[in-house]
Amino acid sequence: MITTKTGDKGWTGFGGKRVRKDSGVIEAIGTVDELQAVIQLINYELRITNLDTITNDLYLIMGKKFNADRTRELEKEIKKLEGRVKVCNRFLIFKKRKAVILNWVRTIARRAERKVVSLRNYQLSIINYQTTLQYLNRLSDYLYLLARKAEEK
Repeated sequence: MITTKTGDKGWTGFGGKRVRKDSGVIEAIGTVDELQAVIQLINYELRITNLDTITNDLYLIMGKKFNADRTRELEKEIKKLEGRVKVCNRFLIFKKRKAVILNWVRTIARRAERKVVSLRNYQLSIINYQTTLQYLNRLSDYLYLLARKAEEK
């Protein structure tokens, strides 16, 4: 049943406990959820390889089942992309549609990262704090490189 009315007073279930919907952990999970939804949208619109895997990674983060091996895989993808884009030592304002969209998604990844950082002392923290933080940091780097590559085309 979808409509349970258990959240009508601003509380939700997480980790076997009731927590406020504006708590740090719910904010962090909600932002990761938003990031996942936007990545699904751009994957549908732009057909970028690897985004299905990233969407799955974000689901695993939200479900507390994420594995650090995926961060290492993303780092390999970053290395490949770094070799394909020109060196850039300045602030960029993207002009091409695909690059603008990817840069927007990168900003959501950075916001998710900031939300996770705020959980460093939170007792209901989402999965492994450091693993999640590292992945989100790499993901924003990856999205930035994808945007730069799209801008160069």
